[in-house]
Amino acid sequence: MTGDFSIPLWVPLCLIAAFLQNLRSTLQKSLQPELGTRGATYVRFLFGAPVAMLGLAALTRIGDQPLPTIGPWFVIYCVGGGTAQILGTAALLASFQSRNFAAGIAYSKTEPLLAGLFGFLLLGEGISPSGLGAITLGLVAVWVLTVGAQAFRPAMWGSLLNDRGAWLGMFAGAAFGLAAVCYRGAGLDLSSGDFIIRAWFTLSCVLSFQVLLMTGEMLVRDRATLRKVAIYWRRGALVGLVGATASAGWFSASLLENAAYVRAFGQVELLFAIASSVLFFHERLQPRELLGIALLIVSLVLLLLS
Repeated sequence: MTGDFSIPLWVPLCLIAAFLQNLRSTLQKSLQPELGTRGATYVRFLFGAPVAMLGLAALTRIGDQPLPTIGPWFVIYCVGGGTAQILGTAALLASFQSRNFAAGIAYSKTEPLLAGLFGFLLLGEGISPSGLGAITLGLVAVWVLTVGAQAFRPAMWGSLLNDRGAWLGMFAGAAFGLAAVCYRGAGLDLSSGDFIIRAWFTLSCVLSFQVLLMTGEMLVRDRATLRKVAIYWRRGALVGLVGATASAGWFSASLLENAAYVRAFGQVELLFAIASSVLFFHERLQPRELLGIALLIVSLVLLLLS
């Protein structure tokens, strides 16, 4: 007895997006000492918006397609998702400076579960029991990889009240989960165009809004950072290029599948990060990390089968 199993298109889109996101995070973090949290957050959007617009223009010209028609909820979803992503990015970068870096990352990876909750509340989309199990197993794998045995000790969770990094990480996870659902909602609210055109159109609108919002805020409160961004524009442009391309992959995948599943599969980014540490920095894996990798791979396979 034989059966056919084909990989859905959203899976390779997630793999590409996760790889690029890992690269973007590395580049973005390298700019944080010079630009601070606000500046490192800003360059992602400032230099990403032109990339998204050029990509959209190229796609419409090559495919000879008109721009999508905007639905009644499109602007609301874009504004909500764009604002949540700004706040989430700033919170995650700020958590990097906390005394408990690993815990901040671990808490932020609650994103897929929270995306499932927001998806149900905003879009009426549910998660199958097997899908929920795969997402939960993936979360356990992330905790094993980032904080090890501490993840299963009451002391770690009891420290929430006093651990700034934990709160920032949890807030980032909630913000990213909300943003992912809003972006899916925005793309689905477009009544014309294939999923690629809709993804790039949504991305262009979101990034444009984020640039306008952050530029206005920084003109009023932090012009010094704007001047620094101009000085480091070459490195910022690279962050924008990689970041916009990664976001296009996430947006495209989220139009094909439930945002919770997309963000859960996006945890594969951790495998890319581990591979980089082994291949380029010749770091040796600990037994805990091998266990986390095995659990994460199992969760990804279960997610596909679900």
